[in-house]
Amino acid sequence: MGFDTLYRNCYTDEQLAAVSRDEHRILLTRDVGLLKRSAVTHGYFVRQTAVARQIAETVARFDLCRIVRPFTRCMRCNTPLEDAPKPEVLSSLPPRTAELYHEFRRCPHCRRVYWKGGHYRRMQLILEETCQDVSPSRPAAS
Repeated sequence: MGFDTLYRNCYTDEQLAAVSRDEHRILLTRDVGLLKRSAVTHGYFVRQTAVARQIAETVARFDLCRIVRPFTRCMRCNTPLEDAPKPEVLSSLPPRTAELYHEFRRCPHCRRVYWKGGHYRRMQLILEETCQDVSPSRPAAS
């Protein structure tokens, strides 16, 4: 979705609270005790348990559809992606991908390569479904 995010499932509650405070991040969690820590100044209890519903809930809660910039950050390390000419990434591609695709993006930090394959199309559908109720052509509710 293009948001600057941080996810670490190995952090302790104390570390999560400190990162939230020190980096001015909104802490999303299903752990009420974590949200009660004094270091957490911006947090939200995610009510849904299914991932797709958690995404929709969070996007709606923070009105994020208007600022979505999909496929602009690395899914592994969160670094903004850069366009990458095919010859520069060819050695990193599976053979069939090299035959079928011609546009690529690469993470300048971890060097992971992205293209508009099946995963891209599935993610695009999820984004469209998530933001379908928030459309510039649809009048805002009063």
